[in-house]
Amino acid sequence: MKKIFLTTILAILPISAFAEIEYQIIKPKFFIEYNATILSSVGTKTKANDTVISDVDTLNFNTGNGIFIGSDFNGIQLGVSPSYSEQEETSAFDLMLKLDVPFMEGNFQPYVSLSAGFGVLSIDNSNIDNELGFAYGIGGGVKYSFSENVYMKFGLEYAGMNFSTSVENVDIDLTSSGFGLTANFGYVF
Repeated sequence: MKKIFLTTILAILPISAFAEIEYQIIKPKFFIEYNATILSSVGTKTKANDTVISDVDTLNFNTGNGIFIGSDFNGIQLGVSPSYSEQEETSAFDLMLKLDVPFMEGNFQPYVSLSAGFGVLSIDNSNIDNELGFAYGIGGGVKYSFSENVYMKFGLEYAGMNFSTSVENVDIDLTSSGFGLTANFGYVF
């Protein structure tokens, strides 16, 4: 036991003598970000009892808006991102836990984004109403800070939702996923 203790002390001593350890206190700030999807390409596939009954791809302009609100830890943003979208007879609401991580410091920052949560789907004129499903996303882009508090982001995001339900003994699986070109305006306080 004495040998292990002595060996550990002798191993740490040179490291602590030559290493300069810098401690940084992270003081989180709050932020709010307004998101606008400029262009989106969405594919929706519907299966009934494992048979594809619908496979639709759409290209839309100005398809949705949302917010991203949470804590900013020296550029790393963690928060919630609720959004609502409506197309023809279908409406969807999702609530995501989202993480944005920048690659470097400065006014111009590339970043990556990860998100996961749940979605609620409603389809008019059907028995599918308020079905709960899994929602996910990944993305990336560039962030430009005008000041310490004001910034803009432009990015490309891939997001999807999966729903499963049963209507009159028919198992229905609906998968919706696609890409979106986004522009975001944020404020840190």
